[in-house]
Amino acid sequence: MLTMVKEAEQPSRQRLRSVSEQRAIIRELLDHVGDELTLEVTWHLSGSPAGLHELRQRIDGISQRKLTLSLRQLIKNGLAARKHTETFPSRAEYSLTPLGTMFLGQVKELMRWVDDHRSEIQSARSRFEKRNYKWLNLSQAQL
Repeated sequence: MLTMVKEAEQPSRQRLRSVSEQRAIIRELLDHVGDELTLEVTWHLSGSPAGLHELRQRIDGISQRKLTLSLRQLIKNGLAARKHTETFPSRAEYSLTPLGTMFLGQVKELMRWVDDHRSEIQSARSRFEKRNYKWLNLSQAQL
């Protein structure tokens, strides 16, 4: 009887571990690629493979360091690949992987959802701000 209870508990523990691992991966992934510049790099790579110099020219205001960090995060998470060309001088070319293309598809779906619910989001934010001003006994003019 006791072994049956332990056996019944085991799948739910595995499921919980699996869910918490899944959440950790999602959190990490969003931390790595969720910033504006990394999403922009991903967007530019969706058109065609590009070298570091090309990407810097396409993306306004991105530093060499930030571009390099963004590309590393994309590669680390399997969303982009780096390939050296056979030309002289050799140059690195970056492209989206199939996983990166699928990820970008999900980002586009999220963008559609935001567009569909933009007024609701803005309304909720406005209500929240008004409530916070009341709670702090401040008016918007005082800030």
